[in-house]
Amino acid sequence: MTMSRQRWILIILIILIGVIGVGWYYVSQPEAYDTIAIIKQRGTLRVGLDASFPPFETMTAKGEIVGLDVEIAHDIATTLGVKLQLVNIGFDGLYDALLADQVDMVISGLPYDPRWTEDVAYSSTYFNAGQLLLVRVDEANLIHAEALHNQQIAVEWGSEADMVGRQLLKKQPALTLVRQETAAQTVEMLLNQQVDGAIVDGVTGLSALPRGVKIVGYLTDEWYVVAVVLDSQDLLALINERLALMQETKQLDDIIARWLHALP
Repeated sequence: MTMSRQRWILIILIILIGVIGVGWYYVSQPEAYDTIAIIKQRGTLRVGLDASFPPFETMTAKGEIVGLDVEIAHDIATTLGVKLQLVNIGFDGLYDALLADQVDMVISGLPYDPRWTEDVAYSSTYFNAGQLLLVRVDEANLIHAEALHNQQIAVEWGSEADMVGRQLLKKQPALTLVRQETAAQTVEMLLNQQVDGAIVDGVTGLSALPRGVKIVGYLTDEWYVVAVVLDSQDLLALINERLALMQETKQLDDIIARWLHALP
């Protein structure tokens, strides 16, 4: 009888410890901010960006900040029913500004970075700035990177495109890399039929499409995202909803095409 009672006391103690532990876990978790309510009460959506990266964000001669990211930010502010407040910050200070509650979100040609996922939450992706392979629109044989053999491929000297090109050389040593000083020069060489293809970043590649080139495929990925603080889950959900709708309706494609094709 005594052993049975002791066993029941032990079981009850274990259950109590478990309940207390679970309760303490939930109590100790930070409560998610009602970010949207705070933004609506303030009447402005504060958006951090670095206005030195056209066509995503740049300053006009009149001092107005415009760009692809700015249009997305305007859409989110309009959905919230508030004014858009653009906060121009050096790129290296964007995360600090977000964590210091100086801005509600950051959108600034910001690549997804897993090293920051303990401090911030990222939206779904909206643009791929990775390295891609371009050819002229009349090229019929080169339909994927694996079809490369003895072609001449232009790359920007010392860039990520150069690094990707050298990796291709290890698999296909018959290739010839033609190095130029800028990505723009590699596109010009391609258009002038001086090379068979060019490896460039996504911004350069997409902006060149109206000039008579086409994309064979992406060789690397560098996805741009929106960042918010971890507790702003309601704002993050709204951002993701807007990005999904903009992609579904092709509005995002239109915005990207308009701004990238406007590049000189």
